[in-house]
Amino acid sequence: MIDPRMQALLEQFETILLILERPVVQRQLAAFMLIFLISWLLPAPLGTLLNRLIAKQSDTIRRRREQGLPVVLWRARFLRWARGAQMLLFPVVGLVVSQLTIGYFTGEGWQAGLLERLAQVFWLVLAYRLIASLMMAFLAPETATLYQRRFVIPIVVILVGFVVGTGLAGTFPIFTIELVTVLETPITLRTLAVAAVVFYLFLALSWIVQDLLSHVVLPRAQAGAGVAGTVQVVSRYTIVGMGLMAGLSTLGFNLSALAIIFGGLSVGIGFGLQELVANFISGLLLLFERTLRPGDVIEVGGHRGTVSQLRMRATVLRTIDNVEVFVPNKTLLTSSVATYTHTNRMVRRTIRVGVSYKSDPQLVRDILTDVLHSHGLVLKDPPPAVFFTGFGESSLDFEVAFWVADIARGLQTSSDLHFMIFREFERHGIEIPFPQRDLHLRSAQGMPLDRLAERLAAADHRNGESPAQPENTPGAADKLPAHDAVEGERVRAPAVKPNLPG
Repeated sequence: MIDPRMQALLEQFETILLILERPVVQRQLAAFMLIFLISWLLPAPLGTLLNRLIAKQSDTIRRRREQGLPVVLWRARFLRWARGAQMLLFPVVGLVVSQLTIGYFTGEGWQAGLLERLAQVFWLVLAYRLIASLMMAFLAPETATLYQRRFVIPIVVILVGFVVGTGLAGTFPIFTIELVTVLETPITLRTLAVAAVVFYLFLALSWIVQDLLSHVVLPRAQAGAGVAGTVQVVSRYTIVGMGLMAGLSTLGFNLSALAIIFGGLSVGIGFGLQELVANFISGLLLLFERTLRPGDVIEVGGHRGTVSQLRMRATVLRTIDNVEVFVPNKTLLTSSVATYTHTNRMVRRTIRVGVSYKSDPQLVRDILTDVLHSHGLVLKDPPPAVFFTGFGESSLDFEVAFWVADIARGLQTSSDLHFMIFREFERHGIEIPFPQRDLHLRSAQGMPLDRLAERLAAADHRNGESPAQPENTPGAADKLPAHDAVEGERVRAPAVKPNLPG
């Protein structure tokens, strides 16, 4: 037996197929398809011309920027307006051709009601592209694309759904057919669509509130990065949560009954999603305790970088190589985290230097001290220091310690000091040594050649190599190694071909 809900859907689809078989409907659908094709192909030559102009102006702007020249304002404006005009060609041509076609149908006495409804699509496309072109003309390309994706496209989709639903409501009550029943609440296409629209409105509200907070409210309040991040994240999730509850209420669910059900499921969800819940709670603690803030430089799990974002599940860490690392919030609370900027951004750096034993340590200390005081980024308070750390195997070892006001400048300051130290050592004739080793070889002079050959063959046999070949055998000279005793160790020397008496 077929489900009554499925039977109702099948009946509606059969009705639609019967209507599509009518010649008057087929004539109007064919006319609309022809209008769409003409509207798509007719603006192609003009669009190609605009593309050439846009490409030419883009190349001119790019070359002027590469040469360091100022960009002419009218070129940038022309580029934006040309892109906006190009977007309007398709709907404008579609509206003109559709009105001409409707007039022709009316003159011939043909019905054009369906064609008039379908022509409204071009009005919606025109409104969308007009708004998008204005955004492209007055906003940066990245901002315009973001706003189109967040606001313009969803609103156009909602309007298209409203137009289609209104047009079919009288003839095809497909949107009021019950699809499924959840918790004794019937769900239809209309209630699903309304709930989705309600949830989107709250989501759009969260985006608007975030933009207002980040660009207007928080800068005027002179809030720090940590406070700003906490306020934005909490406000966003609060509004999204309210939107979810409003969407469920629109579907017809009883929120009190849902609260009881979710309370019963919370134990099972907690056991199944322990890590997710732990990361979520850890994220809340990090936000409210302000243990970490966006912009802090930390080191955790072998990764060192700047905190980019504090999210509910994970914290985004951006390394010096511009690599984003997602660190679970639970890790930040349960493991050791080294932070360089929790109280201030001042940091201490060290440089190790080795000089030759022929150098004067007093002179080396004075040179290093002068170099430290001559660099502008090295702080005077706390003062820099030079330490004589010890006598190395081949050098006198020194360590230079200094402070910089910002950790972001520490690496550059260390690099500058390395260059300056090398230049000053070279100017004063101070040598930077490198490790050296002296090898004392005991020759095998006086040993008979036949005995030497026997020892070499025995050594090769112990090493798993084939015995030494006679002189007249090819490769014998290359496989004949010499062994010398060097401080109790065996050293392989280049092969020597003995001149046997012949």
